[in-house]
Amino acid sequence: MSDPTLHGLVATRLVEATRVGAHEYVTDVLSKLAASGSAELPILVARELIDSCASVIVRHRMSTDDDVLYSFIVENERAESVDVDNLPPGPRAALRALVATLNGDESACDIQVALATRGTPEEAVTVLIHCLMWTLELKNFSPDRCPRLSCYSDGVRG
Repeated sequence: MSDPTLHGLVATRLVEATRVGAHEYVTDVLSKLAASGSAELPILVARELIDSCASVIVRHRMSTDDDVLYSFIVENERAESVDVDNLPPGPRAALRALVATLNGDESACDIQVALATRGTPEEAVTVLIHCLMWTLELKNFSPDRCPRLSCYSDGVRG
């Protein structure tokens, strides 16, 4: 993430703070973002975070084939496949935005990010929390296996 814009800076600092465990800072920034009343800022920050996740996956992908097509499988905590529609709308759309980015479909990504963040401010923050968690989960991503990203139905559980 090297975007010099405000949303790029916010996303970069949120990722850095999340990685070092500065939870109070992350909570403060996300609270201010929710209280800002801006519909655009969560979209822009979510897009930055999704782009960051996609760049990690692409950088470590197993195939050098440029025609690779990305998809995802949703599993529950028992590693059983479940329908993607069982995910809450925000995280489901964020996951679809990530796949769209990986597949080079920027317009689909824009639509999915807008859908992901269009709920209440709290729902938009939940999406940002998911995206931040994904950056942590991808931190130790091993190219010899598929990445696993968490999605929670009732926000983030500790």
